[in-house]
Amino acid sequence: MYRKRYVNAEELIIGTFIVFAIVFVIGGIIFSIAANYNEQTYVATVTDKDVKNYNNSSKYLVFTKTEDEETRVFSVEDSLLRFRWNSSDVYGEIEVGKTYQFTTVGFRFEILSMYENIIDFEEISSDSAEVRQLE
Repeated sequence: MYRKRYVNAEELIIGTFIVFAIVFVIGGIIFSIAANYNEQTYVATVTDKDVKNYNNSSKYLVFTKTEDEETRVFSVEDSLLRFRWNSSDVYGEIEVGKTYQFTTVGFRFEILSMYENIIDFEEISSDSAEVRQLE
């Protein structure tokens, strides 16, 4: 004889949670890898710098104007995938009023306060280009 099986609500909730957790973790890993290899180059003049403080962490921000008069905000962060741990030193070397060629990775998502991360920069001077490689 056929017996009808009813879905247990608790099993459904736990199963749904597990599926979303797996998708979230895999999606986060894929996004991190994609963001670290989405390399862009900009020539921009630094108009300001600031440190944005959150609960127990800080984010270094660099405000710029590009050659097309477009305002761009970049962050300077350590990067596990790029083996860079000297973001404080890099932030300190970028000077307001100077023009640089920035190499960035990542994406700008305003709603999540995510910025492209400066991974390398080169000062552009009127006499000659001074190259500054990150260590």
